[in-house]
Amino acid sequence: MKYLKFFGRSRGFKSFMKHSFVFVLVPTTFILSGCVATQQDMLQMQSQMDDLNSSLANMQKNQADLAIKMEDLSQNLNAFSENMDDVSDQISSFNRNLRQMDSSIGNKVNNLEQKIQKQRDEVNSDLLPAKIYNDAYSSMSNKNYDSAVYGFKKYISKFPEGELTKGAYYNLGESLYAKKKWKDAAISYANLLDKYPQYFRVPSARIKYALSILKLPENKKDEALRYLKSVIKDYPKSKEAKLAKKHISKLNKKPKKKKASPKKTSPKKKSAK
Repeated sequence: MKYLKFFGRSRGFKSFMKHSFVFVLVPTTFILSGCVATQQDMLQMQSQMDDLNSSLANMQKNQADLAIKMEDLSQNLNAFSENMDDVSDQISSFNRNLRQMDSSIGNKVNNLEQKIQKQRDEVNSDLLPAKIYNDAYSSMSNKNYDSAVYGFKKYISKFPEGELTKGAYYNLGESLYAKKKWKDAAISYANLLDKYPQYFRVPSARIKYALSILKLPENKKDEALRYLKSVIKDYPKSKEAKLAKKHISKLNKKPKKKKASPKKTSPKKKSAK
């Protein structure tokens, strides 16, 4: 009985142990499998860590290379900056030289313009009098006496000491004489005779002066004869002397007395018886 009990207990014990083993084996399996999984994860993590370390090493290398390149770039920038400073200095120097050159050229241009203007003024001062005189003379030749008078008066007014002033006085008198401005013509001839007594047209001017005053309302016959005779005396062999003699002869020639025509008597009327 004891044996049976024991046996029964043994069988129960075996069953218990069997089941207990199962319960013990299952957690152990899980624990072992967990250990295996953890080891794989560790290996995987180690691989990742290796990759990360390799990437980090590459990054550090790249960073070092980048730092070297940045240093080179910095040096290049410094060199470029120095070159730019040199270029800036050269540009400033060039601008200074350009301003100096511009100022020098401007002064030379101004001086040249002044010289040109002076020469132009000199040319005009030489040409303008001749142009005024020639225009007036051309007008007189074309019998445009009003324009001629204006031109000769303008020349005398602007160039009272000009080389052509003598001719301007004479031709002014001629133009006025043609316009039958006897008094003005006589004044112009008188100015010529007074200012330029050695002028080659003086003999002609004396005759024209005498003829001009003879046209005036006043009796200027004696003065006219004096001027005509002076031509014969001072220029005896000149053609003006011959002309003066003709005018003197006309002035001294006594006018013929007109015969009195017989008065016509009207017939007497017969008285009626």
